[in-house]
Amino acid sequence: MNTDIQFSILGPVRLHMRGTEETAGQPRQCAVLASLLLRAGRPVSLSKLVDDVWGDEAPASAVGSVRTYVYRLRQALREQSDSSVSLVDGGYLLSIPPDALDLNRFKHVTAQARQLRGTGDPTAVASLFTEALEMWKGVALAGVPGPFAAQQRNVLDELRLACAEDQLGCEVERGNYAEAAAELSALLAEHSLRERVCGLLMTALYGAGRQSEALTIYHTTSHLLRQRLGVNPSPELQQVHERILSGRFHLPRSTDRPIAGRHPTSPATPAQLPAALPSLVGREKEQEQVDRLAADAEASRSVAICVVGGMAGVGKTAFATTVAHRLSDRFPGGQLFADLHEDGPDAKPRDPTEVLADFLQSLGVRPDAVPDTTQARGLMFRGLLAKRRMLVVLDNARCTDQLKHLLPGSPGSMVLITSRMRLHALVAAYQAFPLTLLPLGQADARNFLARRLGEVRTTAEPEAVDRIIHLTGRLPRALADVAARATYRPQARLVSLADEYALSEQSGQEAGISEADPALDLRASVVRSYRLLDEEAGSPFRAPCAWPGIVFPSSDTVGATHGRVSGAADDAESDPRGSRLEGRP
Repeated sequence: MNTDIQFSILGPVRLHMRGTEETAGQPRQCAVLASLLLRAGRPVSLSKLVDDVWGDEAPASAVGSVRTYVYRLRQALREQSDSSVSLVDGGYLLSIPPDALDLNRFKHVTAQARQLRGTGDPTAVASLFTEALEMWKGVALAGVPGPFAAQQRNVLDELRLACAEDQLGCEVERGNYAEAAAELSALLAEHSLRERVCGLLMTALYGAGRQSEALTIYHTTSHLLRQRLGVNPSPELQQVHERILSGRFHLPRSTDRPIAGRHPTSPATPAQLPAALPSLVGREKEQEQVDRLAADAEASRSVAICVVGGMAGVGKTAFATTVAHRLSDRFPGGQLFADLHEDGPDAKPRDPTEVLADFLQSLGVRPDAVPDTTQARGLMFRGLLAKRRMLVVLDNARCTDQLKHLLPGSPGSMVLITSRMRLHALVAAYQAFPLTLLPLGQADARNFLARRLGEVRTTAEPEAVDRIIHLTGRLPRALADVAARATYRPQARLVSLADEYALSEQSGQEAGISEADPALDLRASVVRSYRLLDEEAGSPFRAPCAWPGIVFPSSDTVGATHGRVSGAADDAESDPRGSRLEGRP
């Protein structure tokens, strides 16, 4: 490169003048420059530039704007003897040396690599393809508006993708199967109908001794081709499949060395965990149990699955998210989170097909590349997680059928699930570890309030603290509710707050901040629990409403005291009869 000015379009449009990078101006000025660069050596008429930048929506001022942009570009290039914009035959002509544009250099290097392809030296060829790919600094013409830029982005992306295929094909030829498979998996997730990528990935997986995964990839891609395009796999892809099935696929011995000069392309690394509590009170034993499961996952002996159960308000979600934050460093692949049913008494469970779409896009899959069926999405999800150690948190699960497609398939990952139901089928079929949270002990409940309100305030009224603990049934959510009310009223005595809480319970009204924050409304949680019960299991909770001596809230609000009725309702959920939600008798 012997010119004083360089132009970049394989990424954001940039000018490099004597080693100093400069922007090419505002977006539409970049669009004009891109139009001139991609037609370098040919005059571009004023009307054509207007069409390139605005298309059919050009304003009346478009012609004047283009002239202004060209004038600014002329000013920027005026001192460069080897580049200029001139008016020729009624159009603007940009004259630049061929190697002043990164696209031209990219094409030159890839042409060299393809000429050497038959020399029998895949290492040298792969090095040239790698050199070409390193010229890309992002999406071509990033941020450049207009129909011409949009069209050229597709053309340039195809050039990049073909180069990436060639480079990874060389890596497979070299026997570098593991590294190539990792990059090809990411590439296929982004371009799910790309048959050459599929064939290379199948070959790399087979060469790495992962025959079953190679066959799974073939069936997934075949299904997508038939479903979306109505065609069968190409003869070349079918031939790869047949060779794997027959065992007649003779490949070079695996070398498995890092790809020189490359940073493996991998899916996005999501970090989706909700905010964690500063600390957990009284859950040390349970945290140790989860730590042991995480250690098993870290040792890649299995997929660790933990089902955190317990009654409404016991703190399942807070426990799972806080523990997940503490363990996140052990899972460099990232963290995925999904609430499997929306909040509110009438919440419906989320369809796993919808959740998988969210997960796949979080892992870098383009929306138009997400398969249509639950099974295909599940296969792609497990494929993306096959070489990653991921932490997945699934909150508010209702049944095993809702979960089975959301579980990783390869050892090394961990899944934390929260549910009010006893997920017997999950424990039986997947050896999930059930971890039941109970209400806090008396001492832990006191410690909980002391941390929220301060030792001085709780020590001053020990009897009021004990009464609050009794009224809330030692449930963390109810304790947090009362503590928040006390925090908003720092001058109020705790005994008064305890009296208010007791009165609100007797009247069937919710106390505390739950009026403003439904997520903390324990009564709504009990309502959801009640509505999960069938006719027989729910009858004991409707019976008190018919009692002649005392007025009870109706069964629609299911509102007895937090500590007693919510516990009874969730005990009914946990009874084996509640497993009818999983299709059990």
